[in-house]
Amino acid sequence: MRVVMEYFLYVFLFITLYFQVFLLVSYFEKKEGNKQEKKKTIAYLTTTIIVPCFNEESTVLKTVESLLELNYPKDKLYIMVVDDGSTDDTWQVVQKYQNHPQVVLKQKENEGSKFAALNFALEHIESELVGVLDADSWVDKDALMYYMDYFADPQVMATIPSMIVGRPETLLQKAQKAEYDIGLFARKAFAKINSIYITPGPFSVFRKYVFDTLGPYKEAHHTEDAEIALRMQQHKYKIAYSEKSIVYTVGPRKVKPLIKQRIRWTYGFIMNMFDYRGLLFKKEYKQLSMVVLPIGIFRVFITVILFPLSIWLFLLPLWRWFEEISLIGFSTNFNWAIDWYFINITQLHIFAVIGVLLSLMIIWIGRELVNDKNKFTVDIFYMFFMYTFIAPIWLIQSSYNAIFAKKGTWR
Repeated sequence: MRVVMEYFLYVFLFITLYFQVFLLVSYFEKKEGNKQEKKKTIAYLTTTIIVPCFNEESTVLKTVESLLELNYPKDKLYIMVVDDGSTDDTWQVVQKYQNHPQVVLKQKENEGSKFAALNFALEHIESELVGVLDADSWVDKDALMYYMDYFADPQVMATIPSMIVGRPETLLQKAQKAEYDIGLFARKAFAKINSIYITPGPFSVFRKYVFDTLGPYKEAHHTEDAEIALRMQQHKYKIAYSEKSIVYTVGPRKVKPLIKQRIRWTYGFIMNMFDYRGLLFKKEYKQLSMVVLPIGIFRVFITVILFPLSIWLFLLPLWRWFEEISLIGFSTNFNWAIDWYFINITQLHIFAVIGVLLSLMIIWIGRELVNDKNKFTVDIFYMFFMYTFIAPIWLIQSSYNAIFAKKGTWR
């Protein structure tokens, strides 16, 4: 059992280290191209931001206010708030904007998933760009303006922001902040190799041309933001990443909602990868097909295998120690002196240390992208704890759901 466990650990650590190094190389790679003078003026495109709401009476006003405060021409920015059958006072709360020239209020019956609310909004939009902002998120005032630098390239069909956990309070939210900071680095690296495979709900903006040519959102196992990105990649539509466009989101405060959220995300990733399996191992899709997506799938299933083995190998020494105590009793004479010469350091330990150091470097780079002055904080260690003991739970459950076709709910 120990030999099998070590074999899997070696494979897992090697693939993980390879992927981290691959991302670092991609991140620092300089793209060659024709250097053009930066335009003195920005072409502001007409933009509509959809804000889908379901029981968001406590947060929706802050979300809408952040959009109204964007540094963007008022005559080119519109906000469409869609009350998706809320059972609280969301609809009454948003009546504050009933006569606002930039805000359109819509109401519909809830159909069990966010994609229906987005498609309902798309039927009433004619602007050049269409964005989405979840009703529990808010944006930096320059976020949309920075997007225009990317949309100046006619090949860019969508742009995604830097997502940050805003005002984390609990230990779990602080762990998520460090996790999201890793995501900042990953997005930058993926963008450089045209391998972004998710357009997150908080403030992804598309050319309306995307929906006109590829069709509306799909239910997509309650992960429509991943499906539309994979559909775009399938048709070779370019997705950009604007690190200066910052959006703040609220992470789950407690373990149960976090696990439920991540089960939905991971289950959706697995099922969407099955739906878009034609993207895998095709040279025409380059790094996305040959490295990024396969390693994403690998890391899910290898964790499912490793976690129960790790628990077994952790409990086995404890059981043997308990047997020893039962036979010879507990000795109070304990020698605290450590002879470092006899410490057995294996390649496995070296790989693990390198992996941790690379993770710290990636977090540092991610925070540098958004000018976060606090490069190394205690929340990094909370993240390591979360991924060691909590993440396997949602990975195992979502894999089980995928294998036995147990479809979850949006909430």
